[in-house]
Amino acid sequence: MAVAFRAVDDVTDEDTSEPAPVKRQRRFPLAIWLVVALQAMLMIGMTVLYPSFQSPDEVAHVDYVIAHRQGEWFDGSGERRFQAGVQAAYGQVPGTQFRQHAGGVTPLPRSARKSFDTLGAGQGNLFPNQMTQHPPLYYGLAAAFTYVVPNWIHQRFDLQVFWLRLFSLLLLLPVPLLIYSTAWRICDNDSLALTAALIPLSMPLYLRTGASVTNDSLMILLGTVIVALLVKIAWGNLSRRTAVLLGLAWGAALLTKGFALSVPPAIGLAYLVGATGTFGQRVRQAWPGVTIAGAVGSAIGAWWWVRNVIVYGTVQPDGFSTLSDNDRQAVFGTDHLGGSDLNFPGNFFRLLGQRIWGSIGLIDQPSLDHWILFTMAIILAALLVLSLLVTHRRFATRRALVGVRSWTLGRASTLIVPALLMLVTMYYASRRIYLHGRQLSVIQVRYLLPAIIGLVICVAVAVHVLAGRAARWLPLATLTGTLVFVGASVYSVLDVEMSSNSPDRLQRLKDALHYVAGWAPFPAPVTALLLAAAGGVAVATLVVLAVMGAHTEPVAPPPAPRVLVGSESD
Repeated sequence: MAVAFRAVDDVTDEDTSEPAPVKRQRRFPLAIWLVVALQAMLMIGMTVLYPSFQSPDEVAHVDYVIAHRQGEWFDGSGERRFQAGVQAAYGQVPGTQFRQHAGGVTPLPRSARKSFDTLGAGQGNLFPNQMTQHPPLYYGLAAAFTYVVPNWIHQRFDLQVFWLRLFSLLLLLPVPLLIYSTAWRICDNDSLALTAALIPLSMPLYLRTGASVTNDSLMILLGTVIVALLVKIAWGNLSRRTAVLLGLAWGAALLTKGFALSVPPAIGLAYLVGATGTFGQRVRQAWPGVTIAGAVGSAIGAWWWVRNVIVYGTVQPDGFSTLSDNDRQAVFGTDHLGGSDLNFPGNFFRLLGQRIWGSIGLIDQPSLDHWILFTMAIILAALLVLSLLVTHRRFATRRALVGVRSWTLGRASTLIVPALLMLVTMYYASRRIYLHGRQLSVIQVRYLLPAIIGLVICVAVAVHVLAGRAARWLPLATLTGTLVFVGASVYSVLDVEMSSNSPDRLQRLKDALHYVAGWAPFPAPVTALLLAAAGGVAVATLVVLAVMGAHTEPVAPPPAPRVLVGSESD
């Protein structure tokens, strides 16, 4: 069993004027592979829990994948209308966005569910598909994936949606491995790396993203790759190869979603932190990598945004530009008097805090008690601040105890800045809409998930420094808390959203399970087998983490003068 903590005698004085040494790990341990398997099984469980089209904008994403399959890659903003078959299928599934207790409606028998094309091949006239505002990479890849699935075009619509959801699941499979390997790069601590990889599994919205048809899945993968490369750079890898890889990842992200436009400042920061010497010397060392990454990324993905400016006069046009004002208010809510900058910040961060571990419905209902969600959000913010504070030399002994190498303020900031940039972008977009008298919008935590790797690593560092000798039990505690919280969230969805309106709680649960099984893409025995497999993987992961904790010997705190890890200056 690998020992997660370094002995104090192995810690040597480090001078961060030189690139931080990087220890290569030849293979991943069993525990992280179980985490990957558990993520996959939890996401499959989410595909069963939520019937087709019950995730944010899922019907629009499905329709636009079909459009790309048919070669319609460049519809004008607001010009795409939903395929008639997609509209028909959407109408057959009870919607949960504006109702509760959908389980009172008998599921449509599987034999009566038809393919999208059978339900109607032409475009309808009901509503514009706003996904025309997004670049084509995700939709093109998802359309290509449908050709890998035998006879996809003729399958029932719920199976067609399942396969597209599976594509999102596959895109997110590498994320725990990327988080683990990146965390391990900055420490010699399996416990810290595993804790970081487990934290996203506690977020129902992250699991739902891997169980939904959405371009957010590809954006999360690419964002995770980008931040992982930024960590390599900030820890001293200024090679041309890394710059090219970063440019490729950023270029692909530019062809996926507009939030990639916020990345360049983070690239510049990482190169400045990873360089050495005076500020002028760092700039001279940084500019070749920044130039290469910027040139490669721009060559791949900037053309889409330049095209928008030329054609529409704006970087990202409104996909609902052809929607009448009356129709818009009927769908999204009645406008109010213009808001102000006095009340917007409070409304913004209140809703954001509520949704970090919320958003288990469409979007905010049902929900666990808000005080639970707000408390978790406040703890997250506090741990992120603490991860910056522990860069101070007074924490050097505790950092050495948990194997964190060269944890400086600049390097810690490199992990947090990508999420801050996306948050600022989201804040600006939401504020602009709110001040024009419309409902609060654009406040979606899924927009921050592409930068989640940096946040969870910072949280893992902070809690390990706090835990000290008890840190070896943190992966087990994290997974236990995750399973309890996700279980409570799933129960809330079943009881409020998928149940009947029976006053008897047990009867509501039975009705909800019957409803979910009825809408699942597979027969009930297959669904039960998949859920049992998910439970088995969860138990196996708990056992392995418990054994790891028991076999990892805690290290006694060393005398402070014997340890110096990192430098407080970048």
